[in-house]
Order: sequence, then C-alpha cells, then structure tokens
Amino acid sequence: MLQTIGFGVLEERDKKDFEKLFNEYSVKIQRKLKNISSSAIHLKEYEKDGLRKKFSVHARIVAPTIIFEADAANWDFKRTLHKVFNKLEQEIEHKFHVSDEHKR
Repeated sequence: MLQTIGFGVLEERDKKDFEKLFNEYSVKIQRKLKNISSSAIHLKEYEKDGLRKKFSVHARIVAPTIIFEADAANWDFKRTLHKVFNKLEQEIEHKFHVSDEHKR
C-alpha cells in the first residue's frame, strides 16, 4: 500500500514521471524486501521568488521488523526521486548485507 502526501501541487508531467520511476524502483525494492507492510512518500515543494521550485521528498518503507527511511532535496523533481529511491535501495542492501569479515 502506497500513501502519497503533497502530490496535489504537481503538474501532470511530474505525476507521470513519478509513476514511471516509482514503478521502476518498486520492482527492485520488492525484490530485496519480500514483505512490505506499507510505504509512504511525502513531497514538499518550495518556491524561491516564484522563479524556481525546489522539491523535498521523504520516503518510508515499513517492513514487519524494520522501517527504512530516506530523503532528498533538489531543484529537479526527477533527480530528487532518483536520489531518494537510490538511498532506500542502499539502506536495504546495507541492512541485509553480510560481509566476509563478519562470517568468520
């Protein structure tokens, strides 16, 4: 179950970009985390002098035993999404990674 917060301010093009990237990354994340209870993405949009928009994205994935969180901010919406999804992937990999040093 995905909960999105703050997405009403996005333009239609940005919403389509989000759908595409979310579908792409959710497949990768679900492969790593078999059992996801819920996920939420919170978007904030900031305007500076009405010229540029800055996006802040906070994502959270709840699994039965652990919560993964990541956030990113940037002027480019797609880049911000890539950053936050990559951070989530890295956090999941880090949590479940067993290095050779720890096996001894």
